[in-house]
Amino acid sequence: MKKNLLNIISFFVVFSFFTLCLFYYNSDAFIKNIEKKRESYLIYLNSYVEKLDKINSSSDFKKRIDNDEFFKKIYKQKQYWELIK
Repeated sequence: MKKNLLNIISFFVVFSFFTLCLFYYNSDAFIKNIEKKRESYLIYLNSYVEKLDKINSSSDFKKRIDNDEFFKKIYKQKQYWELIK
């Protein structure tokens, strides 16, 4: 008897929870609330980004790095191992 009563109570609790979720998440009030929160978060995020220190560097990051010497070493190593074989 207690087990059946407990099952009935748990069923109504779960059923009421799902109906509440279904009707609340599809309501206009919830959608408006979410849009306001997103707008306020974007405002906060933009203000936070503006406060960040920007890195000022005099170096040119697009400058080409010459790796010829590095590749020559690799090529010499390959020749060395081929000679050992």
